[in-house]
Order: sequence, then C-alpha cells, then structure tokens
Amino acid sequence: MIKHLILFSLFSINFLQAQVMWQIKKDTVVKWYYYDGDEFNGNSVDEEKWIPAYSYAEANYKFDYLMTPKRLEFENGVCKFTCYRDTGLVTIPDWQLDSNFKKEFAPSIVNGNKFRYLFTAGNVWSKNEYEKGYFEMRFKTTDAYGMWPAFWLYGGNQKDEIDFFELKGERKRSIHVATHCPQGCDHKYKRSGLFPKAFSGWVKTTTPLNEDYNVLSGEWQDGYVKWYLNGIGIAYFDGDFASQKMSLIIGTGPAKDGLGFAPGVNNTTTFPNSLDVDYVRVWYKDNRVSEKVKGIKHTDFNYLKTEKESKSSLRKKIRFMYNKKVFSNELLTVSVLASDNKKLILTSFGKEMNFTFSVSEINGKQLLSNPISTSYNEFDLSQLTKQNSVRVKIETADNLVEETILLH
Repeated sequence: MIKHLILFSLFSINFLQAQVMWQIKKDTVVKWYYYDGDEFNGNSVDEEKWIPAYSYAEANYKFDYLMTPKRLEFENGVCKFTCYRDTGLVTIPDWQLDSNFKKEFAPSIVNGNKFRYLFTAGNVWSKNEYEKGYFEMRFKTTDAYGMWPAFWLYGGNQKDEIDFFELKGERKRSIHVATHCPQGCDHKYKRSGLFPKAFSGWVKTTTPLNEDYNVLSGEWQDGYVKWYLNGIGIAYFDGDFASQKMSLIIGTGPAKDGLGFAPGVNNTTTFPNSLDVDYVRVWYKDNRVSEKVKGIKHTDFNYLKTEKESKSSLRKKIRFMYNKKVFSNELLTVSVLASDNKKLILTSFGKEMNFTFSVSEINGKQLLSNPISTSYNEFDLSQLTKQNSVRVKIETADNLVEETILLH
C-alpha cells in the first residue's frame, strides 16, 4: 500500500496551536484541536468552569441526595466524585414548591420548605456550553452496589441528551449508553418486534471498570454520535439533535429501588465510594481561540501514572447500536499535548498501537525517535532543545503525520 503523506502546519497570524489530536483511519486522517477541559490538578473545583451541582437545583429530590463541593475530593491530579451516606436539611427554592412538588415529596419535606436528604454526592455541570466535538474522560469507578455514576451532555433548551456513560456499581463489566430527544429522533431503532425502541442499552466490557483507569470518548457530529472505549468503537447513533450546544455533566449518586437504574443502594453498599476522574478534554475540528471559555486555561497537561494500561474493550456487540462498517475503518487515535517546562504528553488508543513518534527542531535536527506501543508517554525536551517550537512526526505502517507544536 502506498504510504499517505499528510502534512499539517499550524502557523497562524497570532499563535501556534499547541494541542492536537488525530484519528488515523484506513483511508484518511481526521485532525482535532484542543478547546477546553479540566486536568483536575488543583485542590478544589474550578467554580468559574463548573457549577458543583445541577444548573437548576442543588438537590436530586427523587434520589434523596444533596450535591455539594465538599464531595469533590482532589488527590494526585484526580477529582474523586464521592458519595457519602449522611443526612441533613436543605432549603427548597420557592419556584419548586408548587402543589405537585409538595405532593410528590411530602414524606421528605420538613417545616414546609426544607428537604431531608439521605446522601451527599459530587457532581459538576459546565458553565460553558459546547458545540459538536469530541469529548473524552479518563476514569475509574468503585464497585459500590447501587451507585450510578454518569458522564453526559444535556441541551437544556431542547432537553436533548447524550449519555456517554451511565454505570452501576454492581455491573462492573457494563457501560450504559443512550440518546434522548423529545422530538423522537432516538426512537427509530428496532431491537426486536415491530415497534421502534429508543437508542439505549448496556454494552459489555472485557474487564471490570473498577480495576484500573479507562478512557471513554464520545464524538458528537452532524448526523451521528460515536462512542469509544480506549479508542475502540463500542456504539454508533445515526441521527441529529435540535440542540446546537449542550452542557457537560459529570457526577455520581445513588440509584433507588423502584425507579430508573434500579437496584438502589442497600446495606451492602460501601460508603464513601467514588467516581475517580483523571481528566476531561473537549476537542473541536476547527482551531478556535478559547479566550472566552470560562475557567482555568490548562497548560500543564499530565496523567495519573498507574501500574496497568487501560485495556478494557468491547466484549459483545449490540447489533442495533453498533455499525461494523464505520468502526472497521478506524485504527488509532493519537494526541500530542504540550505541557509546562517543554514536556510533550503523547496519548494513544485504538486497534493498532504500534507506531513511531519522532521530534525534531524546525531546522530538521532530530531530537528523538521512539517506537510507541503503550497509551501514555511523556517526553522532556528541556535538555534537548532551546527552540520554542518543534516538529513532531507520527508514522504508522501506512500513514505519516507531521505537525508544528509550540512548547511551553
């Protein structure tokens, strides 16, 4: 096969792009630019970027829990979205205290306007609304029975929803993916029988999700949504949404017997428990200036170093939720992130994890060339060059990609 040479240059009038990702396919290469995200390197939640609850309420009344910043615990560059079994009272906003609310939640209402919660949990809701892009999160979850962590997009005005994942503690080898849209775009799939069903289901994985960190990615574009686990496709939705922008939500909370995603927590559930998130990143196909994005602009990219690689993958395809033709074309996803002190963070996932990564100065002097077969690699260029930008090269059996990267 003739090797494809794909050359990209990122010089522009005002700046050089420092963070780039490629989806390397059999017949093409798709390039993405980093737009926003959170590396969770601080000691507290970035409240310029995130609301540490839902945008419309701090309590989930149906499931008896309060969302609070104190349940976002930071450790070694990881945000632990924790859940504790504890109780207290929270004031119910006046706008919610209508007759229907009072009737539905009467057993939990105290003194007319206080709600008695039974748990506290960590959640965040983005203040930024994101357009179509590529959303990825590196995570690990505990196997606490009845717990319900989630990672999703929500279009508040249109009430559209893309569930990148919903997990259950007792289902350690399963990921629930779904789409929801009131206009019915998600009800054209037939599982069995004559009547169409909503696009939702449990995808089984090869290894338990509580054993090590994995990366779940969702690609939302015109006409489709794709789901990936560690760079390998697991689900495909064929359809559009009314929403042009959606908020990003991450969090955890207890399920409840008799309601959606039962069973709920019980006397065997371990508390506290957590959804541990190493990073979340948002990529766009066009290179946008992100100065108006709320919150911290990250330049110090890193990853939690673990003994194990993220190896979980799709164990069994769900026919109506999987597109063999689409995913058979995809080989590898690679990102190059310029971090502080002239470091390059290389992340790679996919079916074909053998390629060569090279770095050279702009004048052609080679600084390094390494075979890559693992997902996370870090290169310190501080002692190798005095230049402020370098040329990186990714070479697979059939593709050669080159890019100019600005160093920090």
